Amino acid sequence: MTHWQTDYLSHPLYQPIRTVASLLSLDDWPTQQDYDQLLQRARAHAPTLATRLRFVCDLIPDSYYEQHIAAHGEVPTRSRNWHDWFNALSWLAWPHSKQALNERHLRAIANGEKRRGPRRDAATLLDECGVIVAISDDAIGQLLQQMQWQALFITQRQSWQQQISVHTLGHALFESGLAPYIGWCGKALLLHVNPDFFSLAPQQQQQQLDQQLARQLADDHFLSSPLSLCPLPLLGIPGWYPPNEDPSFYLNHHYFRPTRRAKSCKELLAKEEVNDPNSSATPRLISST
Repeated sequence: MTHWQTDYLSHPLYQPIRTVASLLSLDDWPTQQDYDQLLQRARAHAPTLATRLRFVCDLIPDSYYEQHIAAHGEVPTRSRNWHDWFNALSWLAWPHSKQALNERHLRAIANGEKRRGPRRDAATLLDECGVIVAISDDAIGQLLQQMQWQALFITQRQSWQQQISVHTLGHALFESGLAPYIGWCGKALLLHVNPDFFSLAPQQQQQQLDQQLARQLADDHFLSSPLSLCPLPLLGIPGWYPPNEDPSFYLNHHYFRPTRRAKSCKELLAKEEVNDPNSSATPRLISST
């Protein structure tokens, strides 16, 4: 586990959590004391973090996960577990959005969606597999929605980081990014931004998107079903995977399919249900160069 924290952070997938992850230097899995210290340091940088928020190792809640967080401010966090480590970092990087997602679950449960329904499923997919796609040009957003991969990734390649950018929220994606594979997809949520968004520093972009997403999640008509999210082949994003510099990479139609599917995210959720809390597999990294 030596240097396990810093090995992966250089990849663009981890840009949203890079700052908060760097607040704590670790040579092994974080302990309860480490999580408390991380939260204390994060509050010094972001005083707006919920005052009751705490990551509690190996806590077994006596109610629904989301209800326990709302009632006590405690996020159940399994020890020696990548998934829950990334969930904690996501709470610190996207505090308003994570709170809004939790509140959305509470409203759905109150309305009888205890065993999951379209709104809870959509919220869960965003929380686990979500990437926020900031766009200033609706025409580029339509290419993603219509799954026009050649146009999105090749014809509009110069538009990336200028009119479109990707910001990871889903903690299951942070975990799966340690061992990526052809077929690896996220669930994309498009958010419209002004053109000057792309001239902001990464931390400013992050804060703007977090607040914007939280406001929209407060409206239950927004993101009302999983179909509101678009599949996005993550290895196709310019700058995310060196082989995609060759246009022939996008000719793999088993990966860059012209029809909707959510198989990869469902697999991630299924894996999470049987996740071994004692897993300490060594990550296989994507190179960003």
